[in-house]
Amino acid sequence: MEKLYSIQYLRALAALLVVVAHAFSHQIGVDNALVVLAGRLGVVLFFVISGFIMVYISGSGAFSPATFLKRRIIRIVPLYWLFTGLTALIAVAAPSLLQTTVFTWPHFLQSLLFIVHEAPGRGGTSPILSLGWTLNYEAYFYLAFAALAFMAATSRILLLTALFTATWLLGLVLAPQDPVLQFYLNASPLAFAAGAWIGWARLNGQNLLDPRKAVLLGAISMIGLALALRDDGSILSANLGFAGQVLWATGMVMIGLFLEPHLKRISLAEQLGDSSYALYLSHMFAIGAVTQVAKRTIGTGNNLTLIATTIACIITACLVAILVHSLVEKPLLRLFAGKHPANRPSRTNSVPAAG
Repeated sequence: MEKLYSIQYLRALAALLVVVAHAFSHQIGVDNALVVLAGRLGVVLFFVISGFIMVYISGSGAFSPATFLKRRIIRIVPLYWLFTGLTALIAVAAPSLLQTTVFTWPHFLQSLLFIVHEAPGRGGTSPILSLGWTLNYEAYFYLAFAALAFMAATSRILLLTALFTATWLLGLVLAPQDPVLQFYLNASPLAFAAGAWIGWARLNGQNLLDPRKAVLLGAISMIGLALALRDDGSILSANLGFAGQVLWATGMVMIGLFLEPHLKRISLAEQLGDSSYALYLSHMFAIGAVTQVAKRTIGTGNNLTLIATTIACIITACLVAILVHSLVEKPLLRLFAGKHPANRPSRTNSVPAAG
């Protein structure tokens, strides 16, 4: 099965949206609505892509849950543990370099095991590597998906969609104060379900993009994003904003797959797509390092130096990610898979997992 360049390019876009958001927010704070929205769009796009990929690689029928989970663990755990360990080391040896991260053994161990818990010192449910909150949702989705491995794809996706819808509605009704319950009784897993339906359509040879539907989808998506920008903190506004983000991400994946036969190989975009998981996990380290250098040299007190520093952060993060992917991630994957990537089944090679 051929490589899907559209998915690789969209993975690159998702990671870059998060990087750009964090590069700017690291300089100007987190109050800018456009910056916050860019980061949210990147995360939701990752979730939709992940839902698509899991259905696409697992096929229409039943599959082995043990094999599925083993591959998911090999794909996401080694690099995540590496950067989680690095964060813990910094938190112990040089805590002044981190803003709110506090090291405790329970916090560290629960982070490694994707156990959602309240973070010490800062509240919320972020693991010690704060970016790992999205991986906690990935792990939740993988477990739910694997639990239904005995079903055909249609039944599996229907049940997952029902589960994620029910937990979201339950959260609206209960409005829990406990951060762990807030995490699970949330709309976020519905983005995986949206991607899963795209994967189902692809497997069943459906026409993924009717031009008239695309116009309608685009219009609804833009309305949703406009509502997201005007988020007033209300539950209704937040959920409408999230719906807009999912519609946008769904539209991007559908359009990408529709254009797939016409896409050419763009080396840099492909590299960034291949390195998107490494980029996601490593970019805050690069941003922090570049910002520290900038403060000690050119300063960040005016708009020109702020923009220059932000651009330098983004470029450095991308270069570091490509190196990490080539020198660290790929060798780790080969080590834990126990064989050369070229010998893996073609279906799982053709569409790398969304990290």
